[in-house]
Amino acid sequence: MKILSITAQKPHSTGSGTYLTELVRSWSKAGHTQAVVCGIYPDDAVDFPAGVGCYPVFFTDTACVKQPSGTAASRSNMFCSCKVGKSGVNALPFPIVGMSDIMPYTSTRYRDLTPHMISQFEEAFISTVDRAVADLDPDLIVCHHLFLLTALVRKHFPGRKIYGISHGTDLRQMINCDNLREFVRPEIAGIDRALALHAEQKQKIIEIFGIDESRVHVIGSGYNARLFRADLRASGNAAITSADTVTPVRICYAGKISRPKGVPELLRVLSMLKEDPETAPFEVTLAGGCQDEAVRSALDELQSNISWLGQIPQPALAEVLRSNDIFVLPSYFEGLPLVLIEAMASGAVPVCTDLPGVRPWISANVPDHNIRFVPMPEMAGIDQPTETGREAFVADLFCILKDLINSISSGELADTLPDTSSVTWDAVASRILSI
Repeated sequence: MKILSITAQKPHSTGSGTYLTELVRSWSKAGHTQAVVCGIYPDDAVDFPAGVGCYPVFFTDTACVKQPSGTAASRSNMFCSCKVGKSGVNALPFPIVGMSDIMPYTSTRYRDLTPHMISQFEEAFISTVDRAVADLDPDLIVCHHLFLLTALVRKHFPGRKIYGISHGTDLRQMINCDNLREFVRPEIAGIDRALALHAEQKQKIIEIFGIDESRVHVIGSGYNARLFRADLRASGNAAITSADTVTPVRICYAGKISRPKGVPELLRVLSMLKEDPETAPFEVTLAGGCQDEAVRSALDELQSNISWLGQIPQPALAEVLRSNDIFVLPSYFEGLPLVLIEAMASGAVPVCTDLPGVRPWISANVPDHNIRFVPMPEMAGIDQPTETGREAFVADLFCILKDLINSISSGELADTLPDTSSVTWDAVASRILSI
């Protein structure tokens, strides 16, 4: 089969970018012929299997946020490692349009696009997709995010078979973007299949776009079992080594460093735990890009037991997860965070907000999971808790982390590894093509 994958964002950054990349790799192993259209900056690297054509649409990176020296982010200027199709040398005169309002890299919000910017976006992407379609003649076009670019592809290529994958953030944009909603909705309703990550998301897709239930399918998520492996851990969980010496419990966070991800509340809880005499010693590693200025200032004043790595690639993330005892994701909004699966497979115990749809999918696909769920707070908006909800969330996260830290430090926590073997990218990739 000939498959064209399309995203308006970077293909190797954020969860949706990883999702696209892993599907392309799985389809390549299965022998399918492929190409990718993606939005990148001129000095970005792309890394797809040999033979996969890449058709980039270039944006202009007009600003930079300081990253820690020596991080992967500061060393990211590399040449493209796969075939790049000719898409012109002129870049769109604004940063990449991000499906989240705060991305880990410089970005433009969809709600801030002017009619002229939308026209520029359409011309750049559709001309590039047109070249890719002419070269590949795809049997299937797989668009990531049920939003503007997928709608434009449907508008300009109505005779092609088009599947669109929702990653959750697109549904949030449908609520937030008055400037695009009325164009996007009917075009998305006309695609051949809409693909959801879990059952609750499927219902929201049906409600928002009015798509018949028979054309909306749950495909789930996967993880890279070659990278995320507990058998490569250097040692077991932290434990008391002597009467006077305690090995600190190791905690990590990976994702965008932003308010919707609950990072300010996490930093607050970590400070409370450090001052709590009943909590065992611990160390914290934060990984992820930060474009949120309100949070960025807090990163300059981190406590001595907390370090920030900046944005890191997948192999480095795997190493971080293998080196830590606890992974925490205090986010207020997600589609289906695949990092939870990656953490479990790497031997870290996940702590996560009890996000809609996530627990049922995890329980169905990893029935022996060891995730500690923090109650979802009362919300004032899609990704913003009320002040009352925020305080309750901080209290709940404090109690859950304290109990887990002490259980690991004392050696009381059973060192069992959930079976994630059934949640693979190859299975997801095969599921999509069998629909």
